[in-house]
Amino acid sequence: MACLPDTPEVGGVSVRDESEAVAKGCELILGYRQQRLCVWHPGGHESPVSVDFGYGSLNGSQGHGALGYRLAADRVRHERVVRAVGKCPEQGRLVDATAGLGRDSALLAAAGWQVVMLERQPVLQALLRDGLSRAGDFATRMTLEAGDSRDWLVGHPDSMDVVYLDPMFPQRSKSAAIKKELLWVQQLCSVDSQQDEQVLLSAGLVCARRRVVVKRPLRAPPLAGVAPASSLTGKTVRFDIYPK
Repeated sequence: MACLPDTPEVGGVSVRDESEAVAKGCELILGYRQQRLCVWHPGGHESPVSVDFGYGSLNGSQGHGALGYRLAADRVRHERVVRAVGKCPEQGRLVDATAGLGRDSALLAAAGWQVVMLERQPVLQALLRDGLSRAGDFATRMTLEAGDSRDWLVGHPDSMDVVYLDPMFPQRSKSAAIKKELLWVQQLCSVDSQQDEQVLLSAGLVCARRRVVVKRPLRAPPLAGVAPASSLTGKTVRFDIYPK
């Protein structure tokens, strides 16, 4: 990871410009474009990836961009992730223990949840912080905490109504349909072993009061090989539900 001047400290290689990143063989670069912190492939033609919560607002008005469209009050309730976690109780609290680029967190916040986002990868942490800084009053429903989610979950027993997990899964397809965001996140994050998956699921069940919901590729085995009580399926993914 190459880091341009004035970017947050993420443990990458400092470079003066994109050409130096190319010369040093860096696969990804972190920098600002149009006042947004972004990641992109140096020398490539793909659009940069940033965290943009669509400038959503708490009054249910539609924000900008594709995510903003999905956050609109009359649409978000139809999102499968929202249906999988269940109806939000009064002052409902949910932790997204594998926040990534924060898109599912944003959908859940738009559905009324107070969302804690956990992320251990420094680059993703920086992107999420930048996105929250531009999210306006919508950000009051989301809190970011850095660190290992397993430790956090075990340290907060029975504190969250729902624990949401979307752990990295090895991508077996070479299809061009795979979004560049997913490919770049895979470059940044490691894939957990089955033993790690068992620890994560167990930790989630310690923390949750109502249920743990796990997002998986449609044909992937269940997390840690543990069969869920039920699943909500879509065209490419499913949401496995583990009630308490």
